[in-house]
Amino acid sequence: MMRMMNNKANVKIFSIVIAAIFIIGIGALAYTQMATPTGSSGNSTIGVIDTSRMMSQDNPIYISAAQEYMSYQSKLQQETQAKIDAAQDDATKQKLAEEARQNLAKKDQEIAKSVQDKAMEAAKAVGDAKGLSVVMTKDTVLYGGVDITDQVLKKLANDAKK
Repeated sequence: MMRMMNNKANVKIFSIVIAAIFIIGIGALAYTQMATPTGSSGNSTIGVIDTSRMMSQDNPIYISAAQEYMSYQSKLQQETQAKIDAAQDDATKQKLAEEARQNLAKKDQEIAKSVQDKAMEAAKAVGDAKGLSVVMTKDTVLYGGVDITDQVLKKLANDAKK
């Protein structure tokens, strides 16, 4: 075998054979990975949710959160205005206005987290019920997947009634 390797022509042929075997192996591996179809024929394990519909009038949780935010904003504005009117100097007035902005931003974050948590719970429940392994936003999926937006909105509506 070593004598055959001393001949440069044999080394080239041996290298070409090994490269061909490697390329055929890679091709076979790629073919077997592509042979399992994951089309959108209903048996996909990826669920998709249209987030624009989740943050609209279709979602009762979003509506109640928006109402809660508006109510808090109105109440905070009235309280802050009364404090500002009672304040004597401009520095105090600015401090009160800044505190109000910070409180409003904090409340906005709390409400947004609450809405997001409820939507995530509903998406997980619907995904588990449908046997989905992954649920993603619709804008992150190029094509395919099972749209579960309507089912998630129905689950949120049912949860809101309770």
